[in-house]
Amino acid sequence: MKALGIVAIVVAAISIVIPVFGATYLPIIAGIMAVIAVKEESTLAFVALGINIVNVAFLSASIRLADAACDVMSDFSAGMEELTGESYGSATCDGGGAFWTWMGINIALLAVAVGIQLMNKKA
Repeated sequence: MKALGIVAIVVAAISIVIPVFGATYLPIIAGIMAVIAVKEESTLAFVALGINIVNVAFLSASIRLADAACDVMSDFSAGMEELTGESYGSATCDGGGAFWTWMGINIALLAVAVGIQLMNKKA
């Protein structure tokens, strides 16, 4: 399991420099590997999960761009409807939906890892 923890850290570190998949799918893959490895190597697993959360929270411009594009499309749709009186579709955004989706997945993985770690402790 030590090797899996090291691979999780490597994948989490690589996900920082990859533009689109580095903010979405690679942290999830690294997080799942870290959750698997948390029973034997908790330090490596929590480092990988921490890198994932920092990556999604602060370093992922592609998630922020997706939310900004959704906001622009909803503003454009509302403006065109105001000008022409016709509806051009409903581009509704829930305010940071992409960010909170990926951040929520990483936080859930962290919570599972903490739960496994707490169940693994000896009394």
